[in-house]
Amino acid sequence: MGTKLLRYKVINFRSIEESDWITAGDNTCLVGTNEAGKTNLLIALWKLRPANNEPIVPLSDYPRHLYSNFKAGNHEKDIFIEADFELDETVSSKVAIDCGCDIEQVRTVLVKRAFDGLYYISLPYSKIQSYNESRVKTLIDGFKVKLSNSEAFTKEPELLQTKITEALNSLLPNNESGTLNLIEVTAIKEKINGLIGEFGKKQNLPELFNTHLLKPILKIINSFNGQAIVTTEETRKYILTKLPKFVYYSDYGNLDSEIYLPRVIEDMERTDLTESARAKARTLDVLFQYVNLSAQEIYDLGNDRKTIIKKHDAYDREISSVEQNLSAEEVTDWAEKKKERGVLLRSAAGELTKSFKKWWQQGNYIFSFEADGSHFRINVADELRPEPIELEGRSRGLQWFFSFFLVFLVETKQEHTNAILLLDEPGLSLHPLAQYDLATFFKRLSEDNQLIYTSHSPFLVDMDNLANVMAVYVDKSTGRTKVSANLRYNESDSEKSIYPIHAALGLTVSDTLLLGCLAVLVEGPSDQIYLSMIKRYLVSKGKFLNSKEVVFIPTGGVKGMAAVTKLVSSRDNVLPFVLLDSDKVGKDYAKQLKTSTYKDQQDKILEVATFLDEKAFEIEDLMPVQQLIDIVDRKYRSDNYFNDSYVKDEPIVDQIELWAGKNKIELEKGWKVELAKSVIKQFDRVMGGVSEELEAKWVTLYETFSKK
Repeated sequence: MGTKLLRYKVINFRSIEESDWITAGDNTCLVGTNEAGKTNLLIALWKLRPANNEPIVPLSDYPRHLYSNFKAGNHEKDIFIEADFELDETVSSKVAIDCGCDIEQVRTVLVKRAFDGLYYISLPYSKIQSYNESRVKTLIDGFKVKLSNSEAFTKEPELLQTKITEALNSLLPNNESGTLNLIEVTAIKEKINGLIGEFGKKQNLPELFNTHLLKPILKIINSFNGQAIVTTEETRKYILTKLPKFVYYSDYGNLDSEIYLPRVIEDMERTDLTESARAKARTLDVLFQYVNLSAQEIYDLGNDRKTIIKKHDAYDREISSVEQNLSAEEVTDWAEKKKERGVLLRSAAGELTKSFKKWWQQGNYIFSFEADGSHFRINVADELRPEPIELEGRSRGLQWFFSFFLVFLVETKQEHTNAILLLDEPGLSLHPLAQYDLATFFKRLSEDNQLIYTSHSPFLVDMDNLANVMAVYVDKSTGRTKVSANLRYNESDSEKSIYPIHAALGLTVSDTLLLGCLAVLVEGPSDQIYLSMIKRYLVSKGKFLNSKEVVFIPTGGVKGMAAVTKLVSSRDNVLPFVLLDSDKVGKDYAKQLKTSTYKDQQDKILEVATFLDEKAFEIEDLMPVQQLIDIVDRKYRSDNYFNDSYVKDEPIVDQIELWAGKNKIELEKGWKVELAKSVIKQFDRVMGGVSEELEAKWVTLYETFSKK
């Protein structure tokens, strides 16, 4: 993927007064009841940068109860959506050059849009907490090459050349963290200044150091200080062109099987359509774009009568007309045009059939298009029913997927890149098994396109993706739409909204029984997130080839394990694996299990410490430690870095809590889950720091799961 959406916030848009910040992963699911505000959270984001130029309509989009204020108070300038994007490497590199700053300062851009359509683009996240050591090493190595090719250096005595080379080789501190903090970079600057100070009256050599080494180092130091980034209009326009566009789809846009062309032509010219009518017109528009013919062309090619206007009134309005047959020459001309139209429609239907097969797993469908006078028809056949049947005669699930498929193909110009998909209640009319297939399809789709969808179906809640599932509900005390990553039942307002997640847990348990999956019980969502990350890494490296799918089931702490164990146990009383933290609670529960339920299957009780060392290790200690430290320092800002206080090979969770307490940092309830979500969103960076030793421990862990 290129530029990515990190999070967004909606303000005074329809029913949304002000939402929380909503974190966006590769595949984000918003669950909640009807009227909770899920749809409006998607539509506001869509209108940030719509692929189809969807208009902002204040009469519909501004909160109704505040609309009198909108008219009276010139609120067209009000911001209704703001979002943070992580720019891709190419874009951030160019922006850094344009702004004269370090690339690390412009990784993230804040984009806002107002009701008048204007954009506000800024780079407010210019203060960094740590700097990648490899980038400084690359800078120094590049300078050494430039130096060795410079006469100012090669003409100096060999003794001075050696001294300079040794000084450059010792600039980097001797640490294993992989990152540098402000103190360490400042020390590098002082070493360079000290070296330059020894050059005496030499001119070319100090200039070389100042221009090509000291100046870039000073940029890095400025990035720690967080100096404001000033952008030009040209730079802002460039950033805007590189932002992904949003493709929104709901079943309002589902196509009918028979389309009356005169009505379509009329609707496409109108600007006063309702939202549902506009959605339908949009899907029809992409359909005709796909077949490379406009609705007007199809209508004209099918109309073999010529209309002659006989009389107009005083206001030049037609009051009567008469149809006249075409001449023989005109009939021949029409026949050729209709033949061409038929070829075009058959060709388009053939291409659509091939493309559709790659996406839809619920059958092998063959599409055909017909145009007859004022009507355009979509017919569908399959292997079981080879005779063509109108689209409307097929399932609503197929109608939905077909319509969405066309919108996605056309609005992303069939490139499927630089687009974010927003799906409102997808697959509502699909059979549960088809919803499972749709959830699997979403996983595939999110490899190339970020996806945010709303749902209240447990079949569309991916239990391996809990890090990107959020509950949407209405706060009873304020009436505001709230978005929470807390998926527990202790939030009274959100209990109904999170029901699908708990139902999905039950389905996951069912999967282990019905589909023969290998169940591993873990204490909570953070355990599930980290273990799923490890599985994904091992599978990609070919290090884990187990024939059974491993399913991690969070049980809400050790208290919930007994009940879930009974559900997951197979008929022949084979118990699931249990993986526990090695803190006091985990160890006590492990002893309890070994003397009761697991008395005869004690090898199924595993502790994190078994794969590390006999200390109170938790699941976090199985992750690449330096990458975890860097994320902690970015997530919980403090003048005293956690990196500086971390003690190697000691349990990291206790150290984070101790550091937070000393620095008056309030760790939110469920902070370990929030940290895990931050980690999985940086999967590639985190997994780039896996040592051979840690990888071997992961392999041992998963081989243990695979034992019969």
